[in-house]
Amino acid sequence: MLLVGHHPGYISWEEYLENQQRLEANVAWSDSEASGAAKLGAALLSGLLRCGRCGRKLQVVYSGTSGRVPRYVCRGDRGDRGSSQCMTVGSLRLDRAVAQSVLTAIQPAGIEAAVKLTECAKVEDDEKRQALELALERARYEEKRARRQFDAVEPENRLVASELEARWNGALARVVEAEGRLAAAGKAAEPLSEPQKQQLTALSEDLMALWNHPEAPIQLKKRILRTVLTDIIIDNETDLATHRLRLHWAGGVHTELRVERNKPGQHRHSADRSVIDLVSDLSKICPDKTIAAILNRLGYKTGQEKTWNASRVAGLRGYHKIAPFQKQDDWVTQEEAARELQVSNTVVKRLIRQRILPARQVVRYAPWIIAKRDLLLAAVQQQAKAARRGGHRLPQILLGQGQLSLE
Repeated sequence: MLLVGHHPGYISWEEYLENQQRLEANVAWSDSEASGAAKLGAALLSGLLRCGRCGRKLQVVYSGTSGRVPRYVCRGDRGDRGSSQCMTVGSLRLDRAVAQSVLTAIQPAGIEAAVKLTECAKVEDDEKRQALELALERARYEEKRARRQFDAVEPENRLVASELEARWNGALARVVEAEGRLAAAGKAAEPLSEPQKQQLTALSEDLMALWNHPEAPIQLKKRILRTVLTDIIIDNETDLATHRLRLHWAGGVHTELRVERNKPGQHRHSADRSVIDLVSDLSKICPDKTIAAILNRLGYKTGQEKTWNASRVAGLRGYHKIAPFQKQDDWVTQEEAARELQVSNTVVKRLIRQRILPARQVVRYAPWIIAKRDLLLAAVQQQAKAARRGGHRLPQILLGQGQLSLE
């Protein structure tokens, strides 16, 4: 039989129950409702994901060469009947999509709630200070009244004087106590000014940048997610190109989220689509070594965050079946155009810059591509002849003489 409060304990019964609930919440079994304690692992949704097939919670496993690549795995009832696991899902896209949904949901409401909470705290603080000031005023009145009574008593009446003196001392003690409570309350909080409210609103726009900051602790992120989400049901349907997530929010609202799945052969270290398209265009006009130099100058990295070289460009072309560079007979480069016109590269650059010689460039730092037929334009030939004669001022080109736009 349990008799609550029968003996004095180290902690109260309420505190004991609270500790038990916290201990149960920190244990994340596959069949439990608790999400478990927030650990140091990189998987943000650990303890929140639940399988849409068998209802069990997904576990986190780490793989990769470094052993730090998290994945979510549902083993189903594999331990009971030796069946295969329900699903295995990469964490990168799921974590990013759920975090984006949570930040989108709490971003406007969080700032508005913070402002309203500050205003409510200001009202409560004012009411508390007003009550303390009234209590101090009352204590001072009682002290002055007790002092007047003591001053009015006859000295011969010692018993009455002693009683009035005790009352006066008690009134003085109450004044000191009231002054201490008012001083402990501190100064009255000033309300938020309009610029401060605008600054708080502006901070909400940086919420994603703050979330992705390298110094943001992973445990804090997990606690934020577990505060607003009770669990997430994932249905990994094989006939769809997306993961279907049902987010169960703490307030009782359920929302659905679709996350695109990796295509066959695609992984987190795959090259960006824009890089693949750029390599496809550049391979038509320059070799792999030149392509690598252009990509590096533009700041592009490989899927493994490495710089480009000729072998990596060749590997990317081979994987995506992009044909290697083959020189075309109907166009020339800037250097070849200079040789054809018997002028320097500087002259050709000037003709291109002044839009006298039509040319195109796939991307910045890429070679200029010039059609051979454009070298025979009258305006181009006239400028080249003037340059060969050594003229410092090239003849002016009038509209209609072959000056074409590069657009």
